[in-house]
Amino acid sequence: MIPAILLGAASLVALVLAVMYVAKTLRKRGRAEIDRRFPAAEVLLAETLAQSYGQQSRGATQARGNGALALTTGEIFFLLYVPERELRIPLSDITAVSHPRGHLGKTGGVKLLHVAFTTPDGEDAIAWRVPDPEAWKAKLDTLRA
Repeated sequence: MIPAILLGAASLVALVLAVMYVAKTLRKRGRAEIDRRFPAAEVLLAETLAQSYGQQSRGATQARGNGALALTTGEIFFLLYVPERELRIPLSDITAVSHPRGHLGKTGGVKLLHVAFTTPDGEDAIAWRVPDPEAWKAKLDTLRA
């Protein structure tokens, strides 16, 4: 009989490999979608596994979700993987960019990229966890200046 500890270790390894495979597949899908929608010269920054902390207008009960995030010369584009949904924010509609450590009651212990913007229905905001939020803010501040 296989000792329980070996069975547990094997299960953990299998789970880690499955998560890595899903992440790689999602990243590929996100990159392909960004490439399909925008000419390479228009994409200034991109992250294919950005974690959304939610869109303010959708309320605090929404779960975090991963997706492809791109900053282009004219907009921020976000494609949430599950459920599949997209958000496009024209740069001209952005009212503020900041780095809070939480959004809609969700925290992660790191600085987030928080973007406030206007819509035909009023003010809205969204926050993402990205590897280098300072670089995103700096690029956005430059584009908006």
